Amino acid sequence: MLILRLAKVKQVKILSLIAVFSLFILILASCVPGGTQPAQGWSGTIFNDGIIYVSSMDGKVMAVDPSARKQELPFPSSNGEWSFTIATTPSGGMSCGSSSMPVSMYGTPAVINDLVYMGIYNGKVLAINPSTRSQDLPFPQMKDREWAYPRTDKAIEPIVGSPAVDENSVYVSSSDGRVYALDMSLGDEKWKPSEPLSDKLWTTPVIKDSTLYVSTFDGHIYTLSTEDGRILPWTFEGEAGFVSSPVLYKDTIFVGSFDRNLYAVKIGADKPLWKFPAGNWFWAAPVISEEIIYAGCLDGKIYAIDADSGKEVWKEPFDAESPIVASPLLVDGSLVVAAESGNVYVINPKTGIGERIKNPKNDNRPSIDARVWASLCANEGVVYVRGQDNWLYALDIEKGRITWKLPLTIEE
Repeated sequence: MLILRLAKVKQVKILSLIAVFSLFILILASCVPGGTQPAQGWSGTIFNDGIIYVSSMDGKVMAVDPSARKQELPFPSSNGEWSFTIATTPSGGMSCGSSSMPVSMYGTPAVINDLVYMGIYNGKVLAINPSTRSQDLPFPQMKDREWAYPRTDKAIEPIVGSPAVDENSVYVSSSDGRVYALDMSLGDEKWKPSEPLSDKLWTTPVIKDSTLYVSTFDGHIYTLSTEDGRILPWTFEGEAGFVSSPVLYKDTIFVGSFDRNLYAVKIGADKPLWKFPAGNWFWAAPVISEEIIYAGCLDGKIYAIDADSGKEVWKEPFDAESPIVASPLLVDGSLVVAAESGNVYVINPKTGIGERIKNPKNDNRPSIDARVWASLCANEGVVYVRGQDNWLYALDIEKGRITWKLPLTIEE
């Protein structure tokens, strides 16, 4: 038994090292020596109260009004649009170089109570007030609930995942292996674990009631108290490290692993409810609706899986013929999937049959002429995609075409 236990520990550590190395290479590939080109984050889009919030690859957070874009008004228009450049600071650890380099952003913004929360790769967490940013006032305006954590020039380790937010706090995972809980209004540190949970935390926590669920590269799912950060009694240990952020549906956690399986783990259990094998990692977090899990995989396929049994729902998975890095999105009864290739597909979630959105210039080219790593958002049948070419695309699902696009390199 001891030999088997040691072998399992060795496997977990090897897979964890491979995972960290793979992600590290991706991030390093987005850093251009000499500061001559913008950094490449893969921060996704989020829609809130008529505005799309998106980060650019040259260190800006931007608010985009779709109605103004349809009218082809100059950006920023007077319709609540703005662009805010985040100042760079020197950072230790896995930085992209000197302070002259643009700030990279990998996590998708979170919006609550009219504030935008961002975790930055330079180790800062920001609360941004859209109304204040539209006035182009110096940042942060504390009277308008804006803040930056830490307040000093010294930052925590790089932040890759998205912030998780409840009614009182903002939670971010850091590359130092800890989760930080910050006061939503003031940005004060409320707690952090005394010891790291893992070598690095690059996933996004999920919150239910007063518990925070965190998946780690070394194969653990930890439960933390949102009140004080203490580790709660239930911890799940998998056979390999977890690559994706956890998704919580009812009383079950769904998470992708480095052993090329999607795991379903009942809260409180010491063994998985089931695990579903694929041809590569389930990097992106799945989306769940009506007891069906829709999971994109780096093998280029989308799988529909019954949440209770772990059995496939479709006759065969949908093949996008390119790795799926961004999570699928359910839009008006359709499943929308963006492949790394730039192809965007609209799929019937019942049958798994789908069609590709055509490129308006050349049908032989991908839907958009850029790779897609960032998560999508949608509103009223329009999906918003940030490509790795630093453009924001609006795709009308019913019409099957791009309705407008906006370069995110616009000078302020």
